[in-house]
Amino acid sequence: MSEEIVIKYIETTSKCNYSCPICVKRTRNCHMDMEEFYKIVDRNIDLFHKKPIWLDLNGEPLVDPYFFDRVKYMHSKGLKTRISTNGALLNEENIEKIVDSGMNYIVVSVGTLNPTVYKQIRGVDNLSNVLNNLNNLKKYVDKTHAKTELQAVMIDTGANLDRNEFIKYFHNLGINVAFHNFTNRAHSIEMDINPKNRDLSTYERGECKGLKRNIIILSNCEVVTCCCDFLARNSLGNLRDYDYSVKKLVENGKLDQLISDLRNHIYKGACKDCSDWIYYQENATEEYVTVYPVDKF
Repeated sequence: MSEEIVIKYIETTSKCNYSCPICVKRTRNCHMDMEEFYKIVDRNIDLFHKKPIWLDLNGEPLVDPYFFDRVKYMHSKGLKTRISTNGALLNEENIEKIVDSGMNYIVVSVGTLNPTVYKQIRGVDNLSNVLNNLNNLKKYVDKTHAKTELQAVMIDTGANLDRNEFIKYFHNLGINVAFHNFTNRAHSIEMDINPKNRDLSTYERGECKGLKRNIIILSNCEVVTCCCDFLARNSLGNLRDYDYSVKKLVENGKLDQLISDLRNHIYKGACKDCSDWIYYQENATEEYVTVYPVDKF
């Protein structure tokens, strides 16, 4: 196996304080066991590389009762961390804890500045609270001179699009912005609010790039290699069966088989139902995420 294996995500929890129509329904709904977390970090330390590790996926990291202990442990091993949060739990206490923990990058998935659209995609009327929390987070980062970077994410819902307003609003606060295209997570989301109406037959599909460098460890210790496969339909196996070693797990051949299938246009599980592969091809003409850093605008 010539290409380097890299762990990109550890889903410390699959529980959430929201039940968003725009999100995949929860099937795991658990916190990762702390002892298993220690084993995963220790036994795979060489597979965490220079970029900060995402401590989330299909869950809200701040509902995890062990979250700050996990961050401290990873930092004690010289690892960098980042999270994506819905921002609802960024109260004063959590703001202080998350910044003081040394978290390197915090992404707040605001989604939109339109309260109506926010309620549509999140299922709750909580936009003003999230905006206030993010503003307070930025103030605390500035006050403590923390090196923590902040980013506000907007989701392309296809309706009442406020991209320029969104960018201006957060850049005025000194917060980076990212624009995410809507994804239905391999048709795992019932809400299809932004159909692109693409004719995918006009695109050439092959192997998705970087599968070996996109290892995702779920809260139940299942391993996947695609950010659209929230339901682990293309599971590579469970770390519990491989002494928590990702290297041992990938030796079972499932990852190589998945890559071979894609090269030969054989699509199974999540790959069979995926329409987001257009973002992950070697010569992709569309980007899933567009970043607008403050210092470049």
